[in-house]
Amino acid sequence: MDELDKKLYHDLNLEIEVPSECEIIINEALNKSTKRYSLAKLITTVCAMFLLTVGIVYAGTNIYDKIWTTPEKVVGFSSEENTITEEQQKSVMTETEARERSEEILEKFGYKDEKINSVELKNNQANYELTWYINTDKKTNISFNAEKGEDFSLSIDTILYENIQKYRTTEEEAEKTARDLCKKYGYDLNEYNYTKMTSNMNSEDESYIWYVHFYKKYDGIVNPGEYIYVSFIPEVNKIYQFCVSNKKFENNPIKITEEEAKGIALKEEQKITTRYNVKDINVELNIVQMNGDAYLRINDYDQLHEQTSANYPSEKTINYRTDNRIRRAWVVTINYDIPVSLDKFNGSYNKNDEKFSYYIDTTTGEIIGGSSIYEVNSNR
Repeated sequence: MDELDKKLYHDLNLEIEVPSECEIIINEALNKSTKRYSLAKLITTVCAMFLLTVGIVYAGTNIYDKIWTTPEKVVGFSSEENTITEEQQKSVMTETEARERSEEILEKFGYKDEKINSVELKNNQANYELTWYINTDKKTNISFNAEKGEDFSLSIDTILYENIQKYRTTEEEAEKTARDLCKKYGYDLNEYNYTKMTSNMNSEDESYIWYVHFYKKYDGIVNPGEYIYVSFIPEVNKIYQFCVSNKKFENNPIKITEEEAKGIALKEEQKITTRYNVKDINVELNIVQMNGDAYLRINDYDQLHEQTSANYPSEKTINYRTDNRIRRAWVVTINYDIPVSLDKFNGSYNKNDEKFSYYIDTTTGEIIGGSSIYEVNSNR
């Protein structure tokens, strides 16, 4: 028994249920075989071969379904792409329900006197979630997940036209105010154990709008899809924006090593030519949201360069739509050595050559997304 036989025999033993498709293959192999084979070896070998062909990852003593599928190409995002099928309509809130949900949000935040002007159901160019968009007579904007309306965003844009430039506070007081506002509107922050503070100016002495994110963490890492966000004007404590997002982390296990992830990313990066030498590579464990950015980089790099240039027409912009999943991944960031003397304004320079981060799923080893603006240690 060679090493592969031993591994298969140990990890895919006879206690594992044999898929029906495997039973057919095994029976045919036994009937046709003129040699003597161990039944256990035959079953485990055939099962392993079958799993590889039907999109299942074999890792150690566990078997995992592959999660990545070829993303859908979306060119621009015109009204044609926003066509909602009858089947999609049945799976989400009706317009009447969307209006009722909007009125609940308006009342909760003290805007119950505003009248709804428009209600529109739209597709998402990045993933397959449908969203209701609502606008009021006072220009208040609301959007929420069309399935249940639990995740929502409220924006009071008219506040920007008030005399708000005179208000100030410190960062410490801004966080306290944000927490008080969440409590005021019924949101418990006990499970949100990471706070990110930013403002509209470079220093707190100049800032008059504060943006505060409260995130949930898992094993010390932020879930980017699970947060409460509040933006407000200090002193008067008027809300500019309020968002709630509850996109759950799948908590997938780590079966791929850091070195394996690095190798997967480098092999993928070899498919394109950046004209520069690799300066360094950083690998870190993170929680990421699946996207089509890495797929676009590898499969349409010239197009990516064109559409990231200034004044590129939005109707020609290409995106790749994926499922909206949040997974644990190795983020492999490849940084390139860009010469200091390079003229970045002559039209030939491609900012996408500076760096790129690949998201390598820690369970399946698949590339499930990426980013050209990922910041190392950003979610700690």
